[in-house]
Amino acid sequence: MKKLSLNLAILLVVATAAWAGELGDAAAPLKISEWVKGQPVDLAAVKGKQVVVVEFWATWCPPCRTSIPHLTDMQKKFKDVIFVGVTDEESATVKKFVTKMGDKMDYVVAIDDNRQTSDGYMKEFGVNGIPHAFVVDKQGRVIWQGHPMAGLDRALDLIVAGKYDLEAEKAKAKKEAEAEGKQAAAQEKLQKLAELIIAGQDNE
Repeated sequence: MKKLSLNLAILLVVATAAWAGELGDAAAPLKISEWVKGQPVDLAAVKGKQVVVVEFWATWCPPCRTSIPHLTDMQKKFKDVIFVGVTDEESATVKKFVTKMGDKMDYVVAIDDNRQTSDGYMKEFGVNGIPHAFVVDKQGRVIWQGHPMAGLDRALDLIVAGKYDLEAEKAKAKKEAEAEGKQAAAQEKLQKLAELIIAGQDNE
């Protein structure tokens, strides 16, 4: 029975990875309760015209505060790309922070509508940590996702130049997901073994 439970736990880890969104999938719409800075962005309206970067952040997150000036620099560099920072915090908190940041946070800032946007991106792709960015191409597909200071600028260089290889990135992402799945399964096994040892039942 214990062995069966362990196998089921491992299968659940693999199944969860299989349900996650994949690069090339259609981007979820931006469900926003308030646009704090910049003009509202409708992905359907800019489809075929502009690339959009959707980045999730929070005022209380130190890595997010570090990445904000970098995102501003990229917005200045990639003038035809729309950068949208999405948070689920209270309006007053966000407005105060954005005002304090001034020109250091010079891109669109929005407040999520009951986490609907986060669910469409973060939850869909199985991402838990912030800051995290998603690139939506002109076809309305999510074609890159990751930490905004870990390859986003390079990806945008290739995307804007028309040299981005989506299939290669999909293969790379799949390989990374498989490795993470194996690591999670191994950790699950170790945790189960530790529980058995503590209980004095470390049999086969």
